[in-house]
Amino acid sequence: MKNEAERQGGIVAAVVAAEVARTRCRGVVLASPPGPEADLLERWLTATVPLRRPDPGAVSDVAGALASVGAPGAHVEALAWQAVAQAQALSQGLLLLGTTNKTTLLLEDAPLPARVLPLGDVWATDVKRWVGRATLPTVLRDATDAQASAVERSLGDYLQEGVARDVAFTAIGALAPLVLAALDGAERNRRGLLVPKLQKWTVGADLAR
Repeated sequence: MKNEAERQGGIVAAVVAAEVARTRCRGVVLASPPGPEADLLERWLTATVPLRRPDPGAVSDVAGALASVGAPGAHVEALAWQAVAQAQALSQGLLLLGTTNKTTLLLEDAPLPARVLPLGDVWATDVKRWVGRATLPTVLRDATDAQASAVERSLGDYLQEGVARDVAFTAIGALAPLVLAALDGAERNRRGLLVPKLQKWTVGADLAR
């Protein structure tokens, strides 16, 4: 698993470095709150491009302001982190990166933190294997590791291998209608993204099925 992590990390770092060069940025800033994906991404990118995280104090101030005007509590931290990161990206000439993993990208309909998602082709279960934990979409919040793996296999069968929709998700039983609804609900988010291609199928135009 370590070699696979290093292989994927090398591809991700090369793609991000190329985008930094193309956009003439001075480095990157993470637009997502701290978490396992941010830790993995920092490990992969630090040796290749200058990486910054928003100042926690500024994030706290913005979060307080958002909460005071009634922003949804569940999204306050993410919105505050994104706002501070966007301001930092503009003022310092940095490329804005999100840390959303592939499982969450496919099944979460919340707005994405950035256009560039270096981990958008990395399954949540792989993140957990490599760093010990991972962020899961709301529909899998209470899922066991085995259930999350089964859902990812079903998604891969359907989106990557071309297995019929009504066949690909039979293995996940009662989760199937919830997962399919989440997959359809999140489809609008999966457009105009830059995601390093780590497998024969990845996020892009072919993902809107």
